[in-house]
Amino acid sequence: MPLRRPPAYGADVDLSGGVAVRVSALCLDRDGRLTDRLLFSDAVRAGLLLDLALAGRLQSTAESIEVDEAPTGFGPADRLLAAMAVESGRSLDEWRVERRIGLRDVAAANVASGSWVRRTGPFGLRPRYTDRNRDRAARDAARSTADWPRDATPADACVTALAAASGLLDRDAGLPEGPAPAVLAAAAPVEWLCAVAAEHLQRAHRRYLDQASALGTGFF
Repeated sequence: MPLRRPPAYGADVDLSGGVAVRVSALCLDRDGRLTDRLLFSDAVRAGLLLDLALAGRLQSTAESIEVDEAPTGFGPADRLLAAMAVESGRSLDEWRVERRIGLRDVAAANVASGSWVRRTGPFGLRPRYTDRNRDRAARDAARSTADWPRDATPADACVTALAAASGLLDRDAGLPEGPAPAVLAAAAPVEWLCAVAAEHLQRAHRRYLDQASALGTGFF
């Protein structure tokens, strides 16, 4: 089925620096460890869906999902795309909570692409990662949702929206916040998908928090 919009990423798709990869970089702590929270994996998965939409591989409305199965060359995105093509009866909400693909898959792909360097942690436990694009991650973490830069790209807007909605912009407090209208508007042509993803992450945070409270744990 023909795509209704040209891909925002252009003809030469390279998702090794896409939304999911940039969100995953914000999930590294100061020591290079992955902060392995369910919410952060949800955010990275939402990033993959937005990457596919920006690459012209995914079109979604409230009623249907249309996919173009042409590979992007980025493993996690292509596995998700292939699964969506095969399991075509599932809704976008179901794909947002699909646990077969998540943060650790994107981390492995980052290492494979050379974006990250993996090193063994103390006593062979919990690997550490060095992000070779730390300046980009620092810009993503510092970008203001209130004073949105005019030269920001749709991918920039998607990264900021997902990071805000999953608490990655304020790692000390870890409190999710809704992205500003200017951020969502800048995500065009995927502003609707971006807004829905941000809402999903905020709802997921509340659900995980309730579950953690019920279990008497602080980890989610």
